[in-house]
Amino acid sequence: MKKVKNLFLSGLAASVPIAITYYILKTIFLFIDSFSKKIIIFVFGKYYIGLGFLLTIGIILLIGFVTSNVIGKKIFDYFERAINKLPIVNSIYASIKELSKTFSSSSNNRFSKVVMVDFPKDGIKSMGFITNDNIAINDEKKVAVFIPTTPNPTNGFLVFVDIDSVEKVDITVDEAIKTIISMSTLAPEEFTSKENKIK
Repeated sequence: MKKVKNLFLSGLAASVPIAITYYILKTIFLFIDSFSKKIIIFVFGKYYIGLGFLLTIGIILLIGFVTSNVIGKKIFDYFERAINKLPIVNSIYASIKELSKTFSSSSNNRFSKVVMVDFPKDGIKSMGFITNDNIAINDEKKVAVFIPTTPNPTNGFLVFVDIDSVEKVDITVDEAIKTIISMSTLAPEEFTSKENKIK
């Protein structure tokens, strides 16, 4: 019976990371695929899974190509100016654009520091990323920390904490995101301890 239990636990340990990775990739695939669903149905009269994904990726690449040249950039700038004239919409667009830059730009240092903070209460540590370390609230210096949720790190909480309460973690952003997505099953060696294991 003990051997069966050990085999089950070994199989579970091997299967969980695979299952989580599959779930995340499937969710991303279906999410992107759904963007062009109506176009596919309109053109072909039927929905083909995967075709919408390819079409959406193609459109994104095309937009990237167009906006990377002078004429395309001018057209896109005109489009942005039109959006910025619309109340409410301009605020939403500006916020999403800044968030997109934060996630996509490798040179952006506002999302490069991995930290631990007490959240949702003292004594419970949550992993997060410093997004702004130059904030003053009522003349008190604060640090903005984004705390992503698991297994979907695109959702989360934004907290403003005292700089003294921020604990820096010596791992990369990629390692932190991998830890969060895998629910710590793929945590880096810095997080692995042979002691204090729950028995």
